[in-house]
Amino acid sequence: MATRPQMRPTFEITMTSDGSRTMKRIKDRLEKGSKRLRGQVLGDHAYVQIPPEQQSLLSPHLNLSLIPRGDKVVLHGRFGPRPNVWTGFMAIYGILAMTALGGLMFGWAQTTVDEYAWGFWLAPSALALIAFVYGAAVIGQGLTTDEMYLLRNFVDHMVAGDERVEPHCEDAEEPAPSTSPSPAN
Repeated sequence: MATRPQMRPTFEITMTSDGSRTMKRIKDRLEKGSKRLRGQVLGDHAYVQIPPEQQSLLSPHLNLSLIPRGDKVVLHGRFGPRPNVWTGFMAIYGILAMTALGGLMFGWAQTTVDEYAWGFWLAPSALALIAFVYGAAVIGQGLTTDEMYLLRNFVDHMVAGDERVEPHCEDAEEPAPSTSPSPAN
């Protein structure tokens, strides 16, 4: 089943322990240095990204947090664009939403004085532009799936098998070959 696009995709890994070993492992690996990843760990939070010299405008970063849920701890990961890109998208959405609201108010004011209410046209135009910007964000995610995969793969390899409630797909046992006798001819 296909999943619908999300503005900031998330994932969760349920841990069997408090997750401190995982955060230490991530911190040690990032401090060791890598040509493919940069980041930092502060307590129960981590930030992982592609090195600046390899980043494009749409390159994602990954925020990780250990969140207690009842008697379990969950490693919560959220992909997003760099903070300045995210702020730009939110500013565009805000401006377009205010334009739509202003257009509705201006159109209503025009109708009260018996003028042609061209202001009402600003609302659907702004909504169309909001849909266009959302589409651009989804296309941007599609263009950076390889980078998102790299970040997620890093996290999957940092969480040891004994710390996961469900095994990582590479840690799952291969099904045993069938030992049923073949029919005799």
